[in-house]
Amino acid sequence: MANGMTETTTPGDTRPRLESGLCRDCMHSRRMESDRGSIFLMCELSFKDPQFAKYPRLPVLVCSGYQSPHRT
Repeated sequence: MANGMTETTTPGDTRPRLESGLCRDCMHSRRMESDRGSIFLMCELSFKDPQFAKYPRLPVLVCSGYQSPHRT
């Protein structure tokens, strides 16, 4: 896996789990796959604010832009 990510699954979850810290669940994160099968997470906040890296170094443990997809 690229970017230090590994894919695992957790009991009851059939989706691959990317060891990416906050990016895994952030609503601004998009999973990208290269032609060679490498997986990257892209931060869409990078399009609006240069403080955010387009492809952050993983795992991201602290991020001022993090938003849970389950936020109400």
